[in-house]
Amino acid sequence: MKLLARSELKTLLERPEDTSVSIYMPTQRTGDVEQGAIRLKNLLRRAEERLLDQGLRQPEAARVLEQGRALVDDTLFWHHQADCLALFMAPDMFRYFRLPYRLDETVTVSTRFHVSPLLPLFTTSGIFYVLCLSQNKVRLIQCSRDGGRELTPETLPESMADVLQYDEFSENLQFRSGPPQGAAGKSSAIYHGHGEGKDAVKDNIVRFLREVDHGIRDSLKDEQAPLVLAGVEYLRAQYRDINTYPYLVVEGVDGNPDGLSPAALQSKAWPLAERHFTRERESALTRFGEGSARGLARTRLEDVLLAAHDGRGSVLFVGLGVQRWGQFSVADRRIELHETYRTGSEDLIDAAVVAALLTGAAVYVVPPPDVPNGGESAALLRY
Repeated sequence: MKLLARSELKTLLERPEDTSVSIYMPTQRTGDVEQGAIRLKNLLRRAEERLLDQGLRQPEAARVLEQGRALVDDTLFWHHQADCLALFMAPDMFRYFRLPYRLDETVTVSTRFHVSPLLPLFTTSGIFYVLCLSQNKVRLIQCSRDGGRELTPETLPESMADVLQYDEFSENLQFRSGPPQGAAGKSSAIYHGHGEGKDAVKDNIVRFLREVDHGIRDSLKDEQAPLVLAGVEYLRAQYRDINTYPYLVVEGVDGNPDGLSPAALQSKAWPLAERHFTRERESALTRFGEGSARGLARTRLEDVLLAAHDGRGSVLFVGLGVQRWGQFSVADRRIELHETYRTGSEDLIDAAVVAALLTGAAVYVVPPPDVPNGGESAALLRY
């Protein structure tokens, strides 16, 4: 599976205003996965009702939803799911993405796409990666608090043999980790080569790890998510010296990861990633508190939205899954709040997220209780 790139998020954000349908629905990785088809069918019916309420004729509404409905009958599609499915449909666009975290089902019909549930993929809010290193296999696992899924982009080499391109690699070079040695009790790596010196063997490993680093840099170039290494200590130490990805976690998962499932790797790596997230969030909250003392904090949604739109926001906190319906008129800077969804409503928290992203603010999508001052959203201003 490929990663949802920041460029694709930007495409969703910058699309001209038009009829836009956004659907989020939980899915199953195993078990009765085809229940997802029934759920999507019902959500598409709900979306059609809202499109008709907004004045579209039935044939127009059907065209907007056509490609989404094609997925309902695609049996193979439902056997390759993650924890959540996101669909974006418009007269001129159709996109879907599998997400590694669960969300409640929602249907939003507006003049632009509802994107804030995608934000954990691009902020320090819980998405992280595990890079599995061994001589036989290189894997990249995308993880959240709840689980993991294997991605392994084509930019990554499959193995050391793939990099070195030896026809008889398994005969000419063997790498294994030895038992604990020495007073420190640390594992040491043992190499065996036929016709090669120890330096040549080490050079080959460095070459292999550099190719891995190049693949990670290309695959995660738009990411700010932490990367946890899984592998024997020697390879992890070598990789740390070579690494150019700025969000590499110092600690790692020790041992050969080849036999570990994505779920097992997520379980071992989550405590390391969680410490990273906690430090990042605490730093942002400290800055928010300091800014609040200087009058630079806003917690009323109307103020947060206007600040984000004006480019004054430095940091934005929003509650994951929280929606606040209303209307925002950019021309006269008028904001109207609605108690519930009505025809013509838009999610104003989502509007704040979009504006913040487009003006370079850092966005933290956090559990609702973690939003500063217990509100729906909070912003730290630049000035």
